[in-house]
Amino acid sequence: MKTKNYFNKKWLVEPPSQSKGWLVIPIFYLFFIQLLTGIPQPQTLNPQEVGEFWVSFSEELFSYPFWLQDLSHLPLFFIFAWSWAWYLGPVKLVPGIHKNFCLHMCLSYSCLNELSQFFIPMRFPSPGDLIMNLAGVCLGLLFHQFMNKYLASQPSI
Repeated sequence: MKTKNYFNKKWLVEPPSQSKGWLVIPIFYLFFIQLLTGIPQPQTLNPQEVGEFWVSFSEELFSYPFWLQDLSHLPLFFIFAWSWAWYLGPVKLVPGIHKNFCLHMCLSYSCLNELSQFFIPMRFPSPGDLIMNLAGVCLGLLFHQFMNKYLASQPSI
């Protein structure tokens, strides 16, 4: 039973050690989101320049209805916020929320990610996407906070 609690505590709310190497996980996920949300529409891609794979991938991404594309931002940014809270530690809700680097970094990136679409051909920042980005970040940080408190209150066996 102690192994299960150790696994949950270490892998759900914090890295197993304070090594800087664990920073790779949230940074990798940040690049993954930027790649996924920064793909241009298929009609702007030249298959000879980018390859047939990227053109077909773009076609697949943009074949979904807009409401489903907007909704997909929620889990993407939930995991994004969770991964940063996992590495940096839980958000201190009160007092000192204005000093929390994790909160500000996640909220800022969710806005910058949406605004960066202004520079991608045939893409534009969407208020619906931004709302889903921010909702995903807030839910991810709140759920991480909840799980951190819950696991800390569990007796270790």
